[in-house]
Amino acid sequence: MSERLSWKMKFSIVMVVLIIIIYGSNYLVLGDAEHIISYIWTHLGFIPVDILVVAFLLDEIIERKEKEAMLEKLDMLMSTFFSEVGNELISQLSTVNKYKANTENLKSIKNWDENDFDNKLAELKDSSTDFSADITPEEREEFLENLRTLLASKREFIINLINNPNILEKEEFTGLVNAILHLDEELEHRADFALVNDADFGHLNGDMQRVYDKLVYEWVYYLKYLYKHYPYMIALIIRTNPFDETAEVYVKE
Repeated sequence: MSERLSWKMKFSIVMVVLIIIIYGSNYLVLGDAEHIISYIWTHLGFIPVDILVVAFLLDEIIERKEKEAMLEKLDMLMSTFFSEVGNELISQLSTVNKYKANTENLKSIKNWDENDFDNKLAELKDSSTDFSADITPEEREEFLENLRTLLASKREFIINLINNPNILEKEEFTGLVNAILHLDEELEHRADFALVNDADFGHLNGDMQRVYDKLVYEWVYYLKYLYKHYPYMIALIIRTNPFDETAEVYVKE
């Protein structure tokens, strides 16, 4: 710290000496002290203006850069989300979805370009993705138990996400995390899924539909992000596409 102050002090002294030399030589040659004082006074008046402009400009640039860096970190966090819970949750819900035909085009996502991603995101934002669990009453108990086990095992991870203050900058993703936490809470409060009747299952189906709708949107957004910034990562996502029941992680060709 002392060395830095010493350097600044030396630099300041040199600058002051140069100012004295420049203005002193000006006075000796031209002999017009009034002009020198007027010149200095005029430029002193512009100093607050310069500081004001630079301060606002720098603040705007710094704020924009910080926000871009924060959103970049959140987009990268989505990769962890889908690896930890998102892909498995999509798979479990898609398997029983009565309207899975509506997401058939997501199987061909490997052939999409940026316009395809933008068009699909606009479509998903304008209308919700249909979902209804098409399972028999006899299958409900096992399905709900598997879903509760998945969400319970990832509860701490999901809570840590919502505790991240930066996540509030991504409204859609925040809505997804809240919807998942609500579904988890609904399932956790049902001690015996054998007691779930048609009306109660209809209520749970609404909670699952909310999660599924937001999950599909965020998945497409996440793939668009990878397509633009990390194209080498999207290959694995395509080979493990949760909307494609025939997808295989092993490279065939």
